[in-house]
Formats: sequence, structure tokens, C-alpha cells
Amino acid sequence: MPKKSSPLLETKAEIIEAPKYLEEEITYLGALRTRLENARDMRDREHEEFDGMSYVTNYELNEQIANTFIAPKRNKEDTTFQSGTVRQKLFAVLSALVNLDLSGDISAYDKEGLRIQALGDAMEDIIMKTDELDIDDEKKYVRQYELLKHGTVFVEELWDEKNSKDKKLKGKFTGKIKKTWEDKLKKAFAHPTRNVLPGINVYLGDITKYGIEDQPFIFTADMKPYDEAKRMFEKWERWDNVPKQVKNFGSQERGGAFSTAWKLLESQEDYVEIIRYQDKWNNEFALLINGVLMTPVGLPLPWGYDDYNIAQQNLEPIHAKFAYGKSLVSRTRNKAALLDEMWRLAILKDQQSVKPPSVNISGRMVSNRVFMPGVITYGIQPNTIVPINDKIGQGVTQAEFAMLQAVQESIDAETTAPTFAGQQAKGDPTATEIIELQRQAKVMLGLTVFAMSMLEWKLEWLRLKNLLVNWFEEEDKVVDEARSMLKSKFRQVSVERTIEGSQGRRIVIPTNTLPSSEAIMQAEEGLTAEQGVPVRLIFLTPRQVKKAQLVWQITIKAKEKQTSEVNKLLFRAEMQDAQMFGPLLNMDYLAEKFASVWEENPTKMFKKQAELTPALPQEASQTGVSQGGTLSPSTNLPTPEKMRGQEVRQQLKIGA
Repeated sequence: MPKKSSPLLETKAEIIEAPKYLEEEITYLGALRTRLENARDMRDREHEEFDGMSYVTNYELNEQIANTFIAPKRNKEDTTFQSGTVRQKLFAVLSALVNLDLSGDISAYDKEGLRIQALGDAMEDIIMKTDELDIDDEKKYVRQYELLKHGTVFVEELWDEKNSKDKKLKGKFTGKIKKTWEDKLKKAFAHPTRNVLPGINVYLGDITKYGIEDQPFIFTADMKPYDEAKRMFEKWERWDNVPKQVKNFGSQERGGAFSTAWKLLESQEDYVEIIRYQDKWNNEFALLINGVLMTPVGLPLPWGYDDYNIAQQNLEPIHAKFAYGKSLVSRTRNKAALLDEMWRLAILKDQQSVKPPSVNISGRMVSNRVFMPGVITYGIQPNTIVPINDKIGQGVTQAEFAMLQAVQESIDAETTAPTFAGQQAKGDPTATEIIELQRQAKVMLGLTVFAMSMLEWKLEWLRLKNLLVNWFEEEDKVVDEARSMLKSKFRQVSVERTIEGSQGRRIVIPTNTLPSSEAIMQAEEGLTAEQGVPVRLIFLTPRQVKKAQLVWQITIKAKEKQTSEVNKLLFRAEMQDAQMFGPLLNMDYLAEKFASVWEENPTKMFKKQAELTPALPQEASQTGVSQGGTLSPSTNLPTPEKMRGQEVRQQLKIGA
């Protein structure tokens, strides 16, 4: 029998044996199931906080409104209408948030409380790079949309390691039906990642606790295709005991034995349900697939730190004893429904002015086509088809339009004004006017911006913990040609940064041996000359960074991302104010700033009038961090240091 070469060929007639549990595991599974059922029942009963609805009903209603769901007609004469007002408000707010920089400023302090600037800068750069690898700008948009839509968002932080199948042909494919290639698994990538968890798939241990950090435990449920789950778990001991066909359990089965498999969520065929349980207070983690326990009893949390790997953020608090928040959708949906109904009736009334409800006293059957333009009807006497009353056919009145406008203004007052939703100031606005518009927008969205900032602050903390556990692990061994020996290879980071007023590049290099500051500066000089932009290097010792008793601090300040045009306006305004200083102005710096604003290379656009004064080099510290300083191209270092600088540059190429 030929070997299977595709997951599509796998048989579905497999005989699945039930797992053989120890008595301890049976007791543990029963306790897990009881906790899960209690969490589900507590969440999904009717709550006053959800306007008398269950969490699931409230969640689904928010989805329908946010996505402008149009209900079917009640009859063929009925008119359906959805203004999409709520969705417009959602995306007006999202558009404003896109222009905000919510990245964190990270600081590191040693056990004496002294700030280690280079280490904080390095962690900022690493987080920036991992965000780029994870395409986090798009994910940020999704989690902000989820928060505005449902009032609560859950985001998990994971270390993602994925393998791909590497296939190589043995020569050329000749058309013969036989395997003519070799295949093997290879590591595709490994980096931190964030995922938005649908709120409907998260079960909190106690919804009377406001913050997720106070939850006694958390369950999360996820559906994955069977083949994908198999690639993830086929080497686990009990994967062969995972059934494909299982039934959903209900509250009537509470406390039942775990001799049969089960699912919590509805799913399509060939999908499996993965349930993760975490309890930070007891440092405990469990994983179940279609009800089968895949982990040993008492397994510690697998991410390397004693905390939940999920961040929760509420948009508007309901009260201090409720875990969920109020959304922009739920706050405006009643008024929006009223507005839509008024518009529907207005449309019907306008239609009545064209085809008014009438009485036929002609004695003959007449189609409503008699009201169509140009239709000639025979055998009907004048005034034998007349409106029911003289009020019909007048169309929508001015008072009714005023009522529509009043309801719309009420919605605007609770969300965003029309000018904020995309209508810019007329004419050619000045820099001052633009700044004032941004200030007004920030005030109007004060609570929303605060919630988004808090969410990013929590996610930065989770990312920092994740990086300290996983990022500084050795990736490989490489040959150090300068010393003819094997050398540890770590992940390097290169990010675009503003250096001394111009666009440059900063490179973070983990290494077991810190070069001297002089060698680093010599390498920076060479790299700056090669790349045409200022280059700064930061070296870290992974072991010391992980083991050092450091105190970390993260600060999120919502800053506007200025467009190039706004930057140009602001630069012109700054130059007008700076003219009073006359000859005191540093023209080299201004030239670099000008080039940066106009997105040009300053070294190509301008010639320097004088070289900047070199800064004193910083020696390597006991915290395992070393960085260079500013070095004038005219500085002549001793030949040995130049050689060490070349070694540093060679090290960069090795680890690239």
C-alpha cells in the first residue's frame, strides 16, 4: 500500500479508544467540568447590566447592529431601513484612534533604583520589532473595534513557534506517479503574538470581580479544524483518544462522569474544541480537546510567569462588582433603533404621497398601477377612486424632519460630532487650527482614549514578560571566524529611530561577550558611513538581563501620529518662532530636522558646517548592557580598537 502523502487521504473510519484515566484524573476532570458549567451559567443568565438580556443575547445583538444587519420584511408591502448610524459612529472613532500613537516608553531600574537607559531603549526596540513581525497594527485595529462594539475585549499573549514542511524535488518532475521529492519539517518562525479572543468564548471564574487579575480562574474555548489540531497535538500522549464526533453537554448533565467526550460550543463537522484552563493563584494549567484531558493534574502555567496570559479591558465601567463594560453600541442602540423606525415610517409616508391608500367605489376591479405615471385606465369615472382621508398624501412634514434631526443630534452628543467624523475645517487650516482640532477630538474621546491606552499598557506588560522568558534564548551556534570558535547566536533587532534629530537606525545585539565602548563606537562609525544614516548599537548579555534583579516601568502616552503635511505646517510655525534667536540657531540641527520632516536623507541633502562635539563613551555595566556614543568621523582611534570595531561589524553580519 502506498504511503499517504496528503491529509486529504486520511481515513475517517478510525476506531477511537476512550482514554484510561487514573482515579485522581477522574476527580480532577469532574471538578473542572463543574467549574466550567458554573462559570457558563453565571455569565449566560439574564443580567440587568445587559438590559435584562443574557451575555450571549447582548453580544449577538451588538454584532448585528455594528454590522448593520437588515431584518427581513414582515410582508411584501413592508419597508425595511437601516441607517447604519451606529456603524458610522464606530468607524469615526476608529479613524481617530488610528492617528494615535499608543506605543509604550519602557524604563529599567537596577536594585539600587538607578535607571538603565540603554536597556529600556533596547526593550522598546525589541517590542517594536515583534509588533512588526506580528502585523500588530492590523490586530490593534481589530481589538479596538471589538472593544467599541462589545464594551469588553480579551487579548491573549502567546509565544508562537510554527514548523513548515520543506520539500525538495530530486531533479525534475517527469510526470511519473511516484514520490520524487524529499520532505522534512523545519522551523518556520518563533516570535510572540497576540490574538483577540471572542468574548463569547471566554468564561471568567467570577463575573463579580471587575479586573481579570482578580479572577480565581479562566476558561477559554477555541474551535480548530481537526487536521490543524492534529499537526499541533499528534505527538501528545492522548491524541489518539480524541474523538471526532462528540455531543454537547448541558446543565442536566452536571457532575456526570467523564467516560464520554463532550463539547461546550456548537461546531461544524471535522472541527475539535480546545478548552484551556488557567488558575494563577494555584499556578495551574489544563488543556482539554473534545473533553479529553491532555495534560497531567497540577501542570504549572506554561508561559514561564505566574500570571494570566490574557489582558482584559472595559470601555465604560458599569459598576465595580461587574466584570464587563458598556459598549458604544449598547449605549446608542435604542436611540439608533428609534431613528431607524422614524426613517422607515417617513419613507412609508413619502410612498403614500405617491400611492395613497384609496377607496374604490367604481364597482370595478382596479390594480394599484393606476397610480403609476402615464398609465391610462378605462371605464373609471372621476372621483370614484379617492384617498381614505384628506391627510394622506401630504408627505413628510417639517416637524417630522425636525424630530429626525433631534434624535440624530442626541446620538451625536453621545458619540462623535459630524465635524469629528471626517469633516475637516474649511479652507487652508493653519498649524494652530490643526492642533486645536486635535485637542478637541482628544477631549471628546477622553474616556475612549484612556481605555485604549490602558489596554495597550496591559499588552506591553504581557509582551515584556513573554520576551524576558523566550526572546533571549539561544537560537543556534555559529562560527566566529575571528576567533575560530563556536559562538552562541541570538535574535537581533534593527529598527528605524530618530537619532540626534535625523532618521537613523538602532540595532540591539544580544551576545555573551560585551565589546568595549570604543570598539562599539568604531563599528557605529563604519556602519554610519556604509548605510548613509546614523547607526547606534546596543549590546545585551542575555543571561544577565534575565537574571538581573530589575524593576521595569511602562508608560503609555497617547500621541498624535502627524502626517507629513501636518509636520510641515508645524515645522514652519516652529521656524517662525525661532527666528528671534538669530545667529544662536544651530543650522546643522535645523537642516537635519528639515530633511526629516520632508522625508529626505540629511547627509545627501545638506553639507554640515561643523562636526558635532563627540559624547563621552559609556562603559559596559554590570547589568549586561553596553552601548556606543556619538563619534566624530575625524576621531582617530588606535589600530587595535579599529580592529575590534571591525570584529563588532563582523558579528553583526554573523547574526543577521
